[in-house]
Order: sequence, then structure tokens, then C-alpha cells
Amino acid sequence: MKFNLRTRVIVWVVFVLVGLSLGFFKRIQNPKVSGLQKVTVQLDWFPEPEHGGLYQALAKGWFRDAGLDIVLISGGGNVKVTQVVATGRADIGQSATTQIIQARASGVPVTNVAAVFQRMPLCLMVHETSDVKSYRDLAGRTIIARPEAAWIPYLKAKLGKDFSIRPQTFGQGDFLHDPSAIQEGFFTAEPYFLAKAGAKVRYLPLTDFGYGSAATLFTTDEWARNNTKTLSTFLSVFARGWEDYLTNNPAPAHAMMKVDNPKLDDDFLQWCRTQMINAKIAADPSRGEKYGVLSRLQVEAELRSLEDTQVIPRGKVSPSEITTGDWVK
Repeated sequence: MKFNLRTRVIVWVVFVLVGLSLGFFKRIQNPKVSGLQKVTVQLDWFPEPEHGGLYQALAKGWFRDAGLDIVLISGGGNVKVTQVVATGRADIGQSATTQIIQARASGVPVTNVAAVFQRMPLCLMVHETSDVKSYRDLAGRTIIARPEAAWIPYLKAKLGKDFSIRPQTFGQGDFLHDPSAIQEGFFTAEPYFLAKAGAKVRYLPLTDFGYGSAATLFTTDEWARNNTKTLSTFLSVFARGWEDYLTNNPAPAHAMMKVDNPKLDDDFLQWCRTQMINAKIAADPSRGEKYGVLSRLQVEAELRSLEDTQVIPRGKVSPSEITTGDWVK
């Protein structure tokens, strides 16, 4: 059957009207029409409770209510978050003060803008029967860890003696099969999986050894400068989501996390969240800490520590370069 021009136009108009009425075109939206500002966030790991503030605010629609279209990008062992943000592949990233200070010392124009954890849950894991009780017991030992980790020269300087490093593979096998093993990890994650595998584990938080580092959100100088209002709005909503996730019902965030990371299970989600709450690493009111607010004094102290242990050259970085703006009030 052949259609003349008039008939074709009528058929097309009818198709469009029917499509619109049935919602066929809902996914085809121009960001400018929607009125939302898109912000991409690179996570430092696969979605987990440490990203609970972002997911809670996203699941409850608070970012959208504030005019933001937030896109969370999953991380992993091989994802270099600093590089992703520095090259513009994401607007904001989650990392740690240490990494941002080191990147800054290398000439990468990135800066911390908010706290995720006031104190990183970094720890050294040992078997329950291990005779390692303190950093003094590390002399002459081998630790499974990231060779580039800044706590290594810090502890060596504090100990006054040496220990060796076996590169971390982010697996559990080496630790499980060696009763004398010492392995770097987060006490909000690895001990759970090691216990599930049958190991009885103790962990020694690196903060107990005097090592200070915070988990943070960061961006580039340029993005912060060109998107001041957007960044301020984003961080205020993030802080609200973080506090709500840790003090109220986490179900909205957990449901969305499990979609983005199907390997998660409810037991781990609850266990990890409880670890964070009990350790008060996101915010400790008794110390005057607030969710999302990064302490300038803490960052300055870490900077001095990294200089003292020669992780970075002295005077290479100024405090004002690694903490920009009081974004979260």
C-alpha cells in the first residue's frame, strides 16, 4: 500500500501523540528541559555502606529536589579515582586526604571539599592467635599491603626499624592460609568476609598507632571555581544524606546499593553500617564533629606528618590548596 504525503503526516502525528500519551518518550529528555544539573561522582570502591550518604540522598530524591541529577560511578581495585576526576571524566570523587595531598604535591590541581570519614577505618588484620599487639611488633615482619600506602613510611619512621611489604592483591587467600599473616584492610569490610571464611581475626586500627587520615570527597580547583553554587548544594545534600543514613532507617540506600552491586547481602550491609556507627568514624559529636565537615586542623596535621616522614617534599603543598571552602556548614 502506498501513502501520499498528507496521509504520512497524519499517521506520524497520530503515532507521536499516542507515544506521548503512553509515556514511550519519557526516557528521551534534554537535561536543559528537565532543569537538573548533572553531577558525576566517581566512587573509590564498589557500592558499599561507606557510600551510604550519597545513596541515601539519591534514593530519597533529595538531590533531585535540590535540582541535581547525580550519577554515581562504581569504583574498584584498579580505578584511579584521582586521575578520573583530574582528567574530567567525573566531577567529584571519593578518596582520602592522603591521596589528595600526594596528588597535589605531584602538581595535580585537586582539593578536598568534604569529609566522608573523619578517621579512615584503615587497620592491620591479624589472626586471633598472632603475637602482634602493637606497631612495635611489626619490626622484621612482612605485611600484605599496597606498596604506595602513606602509612608505611609513617610507621617505619615511628618504629625506627624496618618491615617488608608484600603487594596487596585484594584477595583473602594469602591471609587465610598463613597464621602469621598481617594484612592491610578496612575494619568496616574485610574482617566480615574473613570471619565468613572461618578465620578468627583481630584488627589494629592505624589510628591507634597515631596515623591520621580522613576519607573525603574532592574535586578539581577548576570545577569548584566554575560550579560554586552546584558544589555547595551537592555537599549540603550529601551531608544530610550521610547523617540520615547513619542515624535513621538505611533501607532506601541499601535497596539502591544492591541494584548497583548485586553481590551485597543484607547481613554485610547491616554489619558494616554498625561498625561505622560504633567507631564514630563519620562524626563523633563528643569531639564537636559534624557529618561532612572536614577539619582543617586535621588536614594540616596530616600534611606535616607526611612532610616529616618524607612522603612528600616539605613546603611543596600549602594547607589552603588541599581544603577549599567551608562548603558544609
